[in-house]
Amino acid sequence: MKAKVCKFCAGEKLEDIVNALEERGFEVSVEECIGLCAKYTCGNINIIAGEKEISVKSFDEFLKALEG
Repeated sequence: MKAKVCKFCAGEKLEDIVNALEERGFEVSVEECIGLCAKYTCGNINIIAGEKEISVKSFDEFLKALEG
């Protein structure tokens, strides 16, 4: 499966987010914008993982959303 990560939204957790996705078998692309800031709260970590849109406030919440 493919995943897109907004590098601006990921901020300093970018590497951790990419690693977590790759460990779960995702083919990850880091992009300047994936369009989720207009849909969800700006400042959240915004990711498209497969068909799932993830928008969370913290890395811990990201891990929980990825598993759930």
